Amino acid sequence: MSKLLRSPSILAMAVFLPLLVLAFFSWQGTRAQVRAAWTSARDELKRSSAQATEKFAERLESALMPARIFPDPPKPGMASKADEVLDGKDIVALRQLRDDVNAGLSPAGLPRRVIAGLRVMEFGGDGNDAAQLVSLALAEDASILSHLVVEKYAGDEMKKWWQQEELARQAFDEHPDVGEAGKWGLTPQIVWLRVDESVLRFLSKEAFEEECERQRGLLPPWAGVRVVADGQVFGDERGEVIATLPLAFGRDARVEFSVIHPEMIDADARRQGRWALLLLGAAVIVCAVALAMMHSAIRRERHLSEMKSQFVASVSHELRAPVASIRLMAEGLEAGKVESAMVREFHRLIARESARLSTLVTNVLDHSRLEQGIKEWQMRECDLREMIEESILVMEPIAREKGVSILVALDPVRATVDKAAMQQVMVNLLDNAIKFSPRRTQVKVELRMSHGEVEIAVSDEGPGVAKQERELIFERFYRSGNELRRETQGTGIGLSLVKSIVEKHGGSVAVSSRAEGVGSVFLVKIPCIS
Repeated sequence: MSKLLRSPSILAMAVFLPLLVLAFFSWQGTRAQVRAAWTSARDELKRSSAQATEKFAERLESALMPARIFPDPPKPGMASKADEVLDGKDIVALRQLRDDVNAGLSPAGLPRRVIAGLRVMEFGGDGNDAAQLVSLALAEDASILSHLVVEKYAGDEMKKWWQQEELARQAFDEHPDVGEAGKWGLTPQIVWLRVDESVLRFLSKEAFEEECERQRGLLPPWAGVRVVADGQVFGDERGEVIATLPLAFGRDARVEFSVIHPEMIDADARRQGRWALLLLGAAVIVCAVALAMMHSAIRRERHLSEMKSQFVASVSHELRAPVASIRLMAEGLEAGKVESAMVREFHRLIARESARLSTLVTNVLDHSRLEQGIKEWQMRECDLREMIEESILVMEPIAREKGVSILVALDPVRATVDKAAMQQVMVNLLDNAIKFSPRRTQVKVELRMSHGEVEIAVSDEGPGVAKQERELIFERFYRSGNELRRETQGTGIGLSLVKSIVEKHGGSVAVSSRAEGVGSVFLVKIPCIS
C-alpha cells in the first residue's frame, strides 16, 4: 500500500481503470436498454395493430361524403303554364311555384322550382328565400344553375362542401370505371372514390388526414399510420414499418404502422446513459482533482518530513552547543579551576547560553502549541513602545557580542495584543536580523501608526533575501540557501512562529529587499485595537 501511495502512476491507474471499465459497461448497458426499448415498442405495436386496423377501416367508412351524379346533358321537361309564371314578375306566384314539389323540369331541363327561387331573389327576396333557394339547388340540380346559386347565396361551409362534391364529380368524369369497389388516389384532392346507386362516395384528402390523426391518437406517440394501395402511399410516408395488415376498405389496400418519432422510443434509455456518462465524467474529474491533491499532499509531506529531519538535526545541534558550554563552564567553576578574573566572564557566558537555550525551547514549545491549537492568548492593552524596548534589552548582549548596534525610532503606540507573544515576535525578528548582520553594521527598529494600523519594521544590512525565497522563509523548518545554512545558527521555526502569532492578531508580516546582498526589512502590520 505504501508503494502504491508513493507511485502516482500506479495510483492513477488503480483509480481510473475501474472507472474506464465502469464506463464501458455503462455504454453496453445503454445499448442493451435501447435494444430492449425497440423490441418492446415493436411488440406493443404488433399487438395493437389488428384492432387499430379494424377501427381505422370503420372510421374511413364513416368519413365518406356523398356526391350525387346528375345527367349531362339534362333531360328536357314538358312545357306548361308554369313557364309563364317564370317569365312574369309576380313574386307571390313565383314563391308558390318555388314551393310546388310537382313543378317539374323546364323545356331546357332545369328545375322550375330553382328558377322560381332565383326570380324571387331577383325581385326582392329575403334571407329565408335565399336559404330555401340554396337547399333547392343542392337537392334538385347539379348543373351550372346550382353552381351559380351556391356561389352567390351559400355560406362558406356550404361552398366548401359543394366544392368537394364538384371535385368528386370531376374525378368520376376522369375515371368512370371506379365501380362499387372504389379506387384510391384518383386526384390530389380526392383520396378515394366509389359509385353507389348513382351516388358518389368519396374521401377527400383533408378528411383522410383527419382520420389518420385520430388513428394516431390510438397508437403510441411515436407511431404513424399510412395506407398503401394501387401503388401509392397515403399518410405518414416516413419511418420504419413495424406492422402491415390488410385494410378492409377499398380494393387491395393495406395499412402500415411505422415509427415516425424514433427518438421517443429510446429517449429514456439514452437519457439514463447520458446521466451515467455525466456522473462518470464528474467522478473522473473529482478523482483527478483528488489524485492531484493527494500527490501534492504526498510531495508536501515528503518535503515536510525532510524538513522535520533537518529540524531535528538543527535543534539537536542548537541544544547541544549551549548545554555543552554551560556544562563545561559550570564544571570549571565547581572545580575552582577558573581564575578569579574569569569567573565574572563565565557567569556572563552561562547567562547568555541559558537565555539562548530558553529562547530555543520557548520557540519549539510555542510552535507545537500553535500547531495543535492549544495556545492560550492573553489579549490586553499594552504600551508597544515599552514592549519593544524590553525585547531590545534582551537582545542587546547578543548584538554587542556580534558587533552590531541597534537603533530605534519608536512612536508612542498602545494596542490590544498578547504582550508575551509579541515580545517573542520581536525577539525572533531581532535575533534573525542580528544573526545575518555583518560586524560593525546597524539593525534599526521602528514603531509607527499608518492608516489605522500598527507598523513595526526591523531592518538590517545583511545579505538580504532572494525574491524567490521571500514567501518560503516564513514556512516551517525552512532555512535560506545552503551557504547561509552552513554559516548561521537556527532551527527554521523562528520566522514561521512570527507569522503565526502576527496572523492570530489579525495582521501580516512581509519581507522586502532591494536586491540580494543589500539588506532586508521585515514589516509587521497589526490592527490598532485599543
